[in-house]
Amino acid sequence: MWGAIGLGIQVLGGLWGANNSSNSARDAAEAQNEAMERQFQYDTELHKLSQDRLQADRQQAVDSVLLQAQNEKKIADYKDASNLRNYQYNLQIRDKEQQSLDQQYLKSNTLFNSQINLNTLSERTAQDNEYRKYEDIQAEASFDAEEARLNQLQAEGKWRARGVKGGTADKATQVTYADLGRVISQINESQDNAGRMARAVLEEISQDKVSADLAAFAQKMLPPGTLPDPLTPIATPRADFQMPRALGEYDFGPDPVRGAYTSPSAAANRVWGTTISSVAGSVGQLLSTFQT
Repeated sequence: MWGAIGLGIQVLGGLWGANNSSNSARDAAEAQNEAMERQFQYDTELHKLSQDRLQADRQQAVDSVLLQAQNEKKIADYKDASNLRNYQYNLQIRDKEQQSLDQQYLKSNTLFNSQINLNTLSERTAQDNEYRKYEDIQAEASFDAEEARLNQLQAEGKWRARGVKGGTADKATQVTYADLGRVISQINESQDNAGRMARAVLEEISQDKVSADLAAFAQKMLPPGTLPDPLTPIATPRADFQMPRALGEYDFGPDPVRGAYTSPSAAANRVWGTTISSVAGSVGQLLSTFQT
């Protein structure tokens, strides 16, 4: 009898312990599920924030590239404007230099033509003076010859007036003609010398004119031609920029998943399954005892 009571007490104790273990298993399963749910929520929020950060990083990279491209364009535009300004300035300098050279050449031609005309006028004046001098010499020679003839006639007249006749008169006449011939010869020689001198002076005048023309030509400015234009500036090269590639699904990774849930009932059942098996054996033993 007391054995049956003890066995009953043992069965009741096992049932009470099994109930406690079942409750503990259920509580542990629920705690684990709550932890996995919190982890899932954390992973989901982290995944979303990671996507937002990835998109923000890409947008920042795009903005950085756009800013670099904008700065590159500003620098290139500034260089183009500066080069164009320098080109226009150099073009103005070239035009001024061309205008100055053309004016200098025009002035040089004017002075050259004036000098040539002056040289020609000087040549003609010198030639005219030399011709007049030669004509004066010729006129003086004519006067001298005429005077010599008059003197010869006067001398011959004197001899005739004195009544000189015969051989004496002939000799006197010969003397006067000889004197006349000598004077005429001197006059002719003087004219020849004057002619040679005049021709020499005229030749020297021509040579002086040629020399003066050459000196004027040596000082004449050569044609300046056309100065080359400054080089037209070329456009400043622009750098090419590559945007970051578009984000794909593979950049975000897989969505978070919940961990495997632990069923509280299943956990309790596992405990009850073990306990019931043990209690069933005790109950069977207890029934056997009462039957005996």
